[in-house]
Amino acid sequence: MPPQRRCHTIRQVNELAERCNRIAGMPVEFVAWPADEGRRRALARAAIPRLLLVAPDVDPPVVGIDEDWIRLPATESDVLARASQLLRHGTQLQSDVPFIDGERVLHRAGMTVVLTSTEAAILSKLLDHVGTVVGYDELAESVWHRSLSRVAMEAAIYRLRRRLDGLHVHIAAVRGRGYVLSL
Repeated sequence: MPPQRRCHTIRQVNELAERCNRIAGMPVEFVAWPADEGRRRALARAAIPRLLLVAPDVDPPVVGIDEDWIRLPATESDVLARASQLLRHGTQLQSDVPFIDGERVLHRAGMTVVLTSTEAAILSKLLDHVGTVVGYDELAESVWHRSLSRVAMEAAIYRLRRRLDGLHVHIAAVRGRGYVLSL
């Protein structure tokens, strides 16, 4: 059996990615780590699966449920295997419904996050209305049982977003109206 061609550089992996997209329509983005961290964050916000190409001399990052990493140099077959695994996991993720148990633990695609009582109340309300805007007043009444300043609500949402990082659960602000949850 002939030796496998190895991808030593980001350019070689990008060429492989282009071939994969032409052949299989593979919707996985290849991202150089750590050089392209900004692009990684942008793709994560857009819920696009990412394969991080880790430079030989750095530690790999902690990855979310819709990304994986491989250290360079890597064989083409290894890169393709990781990308295919991401696609399979993404299919499972689309059918997975997150839920919060009685102990305020969020469960999503085999991962768990312990929430504060406020975070659990906010997320429960948003989970009841996935894809639709929940107004500021409705959220404040549901969670705090009273009116709340926008600054205090934004701070609580900020903390919750940080807690949800990497779980493919996104809270977006709708200016002047409230918040919307997307999975």
